[in-house]
Amino acid sequence: MSQALDKLSTAERKILLWARRDRELKGTLGLLLEGEKLTVEALKSNIKSELCWVTENFVYANESLIARIEKTGCPISNVSTRVMEALSGMDTPPGIIMAAHQPLIRLCSPNEKWKFIVVLFGAQDPGNVGGVLRTAEYFGVDEVWLGSGSVDPYSPKVIRGSMGAALRLPIFRGDVPERIKIFRSSGSVVWGSVAHGYAEPVINPAPKRILLIGQESSGLTERELALADKRVRIPKPGRGESLNLGVATGILIYSALGSLEKA
Repeated sequence: MSQALDKLSTAERKILLWARRDRELKGTLGLLLEGEKLTVEALKSNIKSELCWVTENFVYANESLIARIEKTGCPISNVSTRVMEALSGMDTPPGIIMAAHQPLIRLCSPNEKWKFIVVLFGAQDPGNVGGVLRTAEYFGVDEVWLGSGSVDPYSPKVIRGSMGAALRLPIFRGDVPERIKIFRSSGSVVWGSVAHGYAEPVINPAPKRILLIGQESSGLTERELALADKRVRIPKPGRGESLNLGVATGILIYSALGSLEKA
């Protein structure tokens, strides 16, 4: 830790490590929510918080928000700008950072009413995963599943990139292949995204669909593709070699769900 953080109490340093997901407290990991927007999103979602660090200037300019935080019973710790810089991972540190609990969001079962699930295998770039979560929430994706090797969806960088979507969208981490098999056996249609070879140009309508997205550089493995019923590929009319994972996933989600608004 930075020497500036020596000014924090022992309890505060423990909470910071918990929120950064570097250590557990009572068997759980926390969230580090940086900035006013994520703090407001946490309050809207009724996410329990443990501690809030603020600078004097932020308190002066945001009295109503501070009052909302105090109403929840969350302790507020006033820190210097230097300490705030040490607390934050942002290039321009915010005036407020909240240490909060991971959201408890119920996952759906195979036989419930749902329409679209996105699965990311080995997605390691926090910006890409955050962008996918943001896009998924925008278009009404029911859940996002993260396979082994994928980045922690509740890391500070992913949460920032998701613009708060990670706090609301149901996210599953665990034995993803087994979960896919269970949902597939219950009638879900599984689509595997590919960059080459024969594949459909769009994801066709169906009551329950699952989209598989592979690792950023190599795509889906043969074992992962074997989980799919059909394959989809984004047509390439231009000269570009490839698409960013977040962009490609957004296009595929739109092809499956975006046209529903026009209907």
